[in-house]
Amino acid sequence: MAVGAGVYYFLFLKCPVSCDDGNSCTAESCSKETGYKCQIKPIPNCCGNKTCETGEVYDTCAIDCPTCDDNNKCTKDSFDYNKQACKNFPILDTVCCGNTVCETGENYQNCSRDCVSCDDDNKCTKDSYDYNRQTCLNKTIIPCCGNNICDKGAEMSSNCSADCLNCNDNNKLTADKFNYTTQKCENVATHYFVDDFENGAASWDFYSESLPADVAWSTAKENGNTILRGKEHNWATLRGMSWNDYIFKARFKVIKGDIHFNYRLKQMGEQPNRYFIGLGSGGHLILNKQTQDVFYNNLAESYGLNFGTGWHTMEIRALGNIFNILVDGQLLLKYKDADAPHLGGGIGIETHDNSEYWIDDVEIKVISEKDIIYP
Repeated sequence: MAVGAGVYYFLFLKCPVSCDDGNSCTAESCSKETGYKCQIKPIPNCCGNKTCETGEVYDTCAIDCPTCDDNNKCTKDSFDYNKQACKNFPILDTVCCGNTVCETGENYQNCSRDCVSCDDDNKCTKDSYDYNRQTCLNKTIIPCCGNNICDKGAEMSSNCSADCLNCNDNNKLTADKFNYTTQKCENVATHYFVDDFENGAASWDFYSESLPADVAWSTAKENGNTILRGKEHNWATLRGMSWNDYIFKARFKVIKGDIHFNYRLKQMGEQPNRYFIGLGSGGHLILNKQTQDVFYNNLAESYGLNFGTGWHTMEIRALGNIFNILVDGQLLLKYKDADAPHLGGGIGIETHDNSEYWIDDVEIKVISEKDIIYP
């Protein structure tokens, strides 16, 4: 009875009327081999199976495949079937504006999508783009006013105050210049004293043996220029000023008679120590020395000079015991004082009887070894 029932059961097994699952991308089947059950298998490369498979693209199967077009003409658009994702690779083998690479021939003006603006708003830089390094180059232009460099041979404070310092310290005793190497001012001391008498003669003391001091020495005008005028036998000395080694320089004009230019003048009781350089309208130049009441005359001398009626320049240089006397830039006397030299003192100007001299542009200058010529 049991066996018969089982045989009876199998005799009536059969497949369902339909195995259709409503999916066009599946294949349905049913057979004795499947035990009369529906078998549903995916159909390969079937548009609609929710997988973008090889051979499928958005244009042919939008239901499975996305559009990979990024609307960028400079990318190559494709679909990676393994990663199931779009790929958008820049096109680098040709110049293409929009591929995120600034290529030769492109610039900010013609392709701002790829290239940055290299203009740094500085007129003193040459702006360009380095295509290899993909970066801007802003090279300093030299010379150029505004590049924060005072350019040698082209710029100074008068024509480019933006770059160059004004080194004038308003001090007559310094030489002012700009050092283009350090880009700094240099104010080198060149003088101890200067006087052009345009503001009077307040730095001087006057003494006269024959005339009131303000008559013997006075300022006067010549063609609008102020000069110091000395007459008869009298003295003009720089008040309270003394140095060791220095250059005394002054312009003089012979009206008549003789004059002494006193150098390293120092009062020693009733008599001074000094070197005095005698100069006369007769054309002589003589170096003398006084040590209180002892005189050493004609240590060095020159004759036959012609001072004429115009202006000349007296220059006395001493470094230690070496003396140089120059007139109008010409070295006329050289002397070495080996006998107890006077090594420090001030300046005095002494006119003589029946004399008149005009003096201007007095300078007491710093001296160095290069300023001296040895006997």
